[in-house]
Amino acid sequence: MKTIFKKIAIAALVSSTLAACTATAPKVAIESAQTNFNNENYQISWQQDIPAAVDVLVSTTPDLTNAILIADDITTNVFNWSPNNEHQRYYFFVKPENGEATMTTTRLIPLEGGRNFRDLGGYKTQDGRTVKWGKIYRSGVLANLTNDDYALINSLNIDTLVDFRANSERDSEVTVWAADKVEIIDRDYEMDFDMGQIGKVLRDPNLSREKLENVMVQMYPRIVEDQKQNYTQMFDRLVNKDGGLLFHCTAGKDRTGISAALILTVLGVDQQTIMNDYLASNDYLNFETMLAKDTGKMDPKYAAMIQFFASLPKEVAMPLKGVTQPLLESAIESMEQQHGSVLNYIQAELDVSDEDIQILRAKYLF
Repeated sequence: MKTIFKKIAIAALVSSTLAACTATAPKVAIESAQTNFNNENYQISWQQDIPAAVDVLVSTTPDLTNAILIADDITTNVFNWSPNNEHQRYYFFVKPENGEATMTTTRLIPLEGGRNFRDLGGYKTQDGRTVKWGKIYRSGVLANLTNDDYALINSLNIDTLVDFRANSERDSEVTVWAADKVEIIDRDYEMDFDMGQIGKVLRDPNLSREKLENVMVQMYPRIVEDQKQNYTQMFDRLVNKDGGLLFHCTAGKDRTGISAALILTVLGVDQQTIMNDYLASNDYLNFETMLAKDTGKMDPKYAAMIQFFASLPKEVAMPLKGVTQPLLESAIESMEQQHGSVLNYIQAELDVSDEDIQILRAKYLF
């Protein structure tokens, strides 16, 4: 009889121990996740704090409740998936059994006629939060978007469009917006930067990257001043409206690059991440393809010069064909010289209050 009681006691002890272990099992966290799209295939990869099997789900919205399961109990840290519709924005969720789902998506939006059109989400802030995907977008010119592109853009819920281009740019590459109605913010102006100065540098027999860069470095602080009205209205809409916002210029790298840096600064993203987002235009922007499509629409007095520097070695022409770190640094230094920091500049010159900053971080971070 004692033996029976002893066995029952041991069994109860084992059962309670297992239950306690189950109840106190550590939660698995996805430390990072990213999505790449190549050759009509998505590759989702992730890192975990504790190795564990995960499920992978996909949705056409950044909402887990709409997601469907595409992989069950994956024990590796990578999964490949081929979509039925290539012309669609997909959001992926990686979910450990004992942990919360983490969302990831491609930064570049898959548009046939898009130029440098990407999502500003997914960046970590200095206080450990993350910029929400599917809320703020940056881009180059929108004049070449197709009907299929607009069908995709409709799914992005954009209700504000900020166009940083000058009058002549807007006239030569007209945006015929064919998605849901948006509020358009722009400003009547012409760039007063001396294009002849760039032409003179390009004709220099000793042309170098440094000489081109010096010209562009002088231009960047003037961009900040030129776009102050647009930047102010952009922040006002980010604070007071709930839909998605898209801002763009022609290439989506200079005026747009500064704008992205301003927004990410307000949201609390560190300077190196901000610089990396700026420099990513070198990966997403194909300048030669852009010129092949659009040179015929340009003012003739600029077309010959543009075609000339398009023929230059990429390394030499990088400050014009792409972006380089000293360019954004010159804009940052200008704002710091005026107000001590970029954030102080934004508050003083773009009418963004402490309360506005708290609203922006509550709306666009999680």
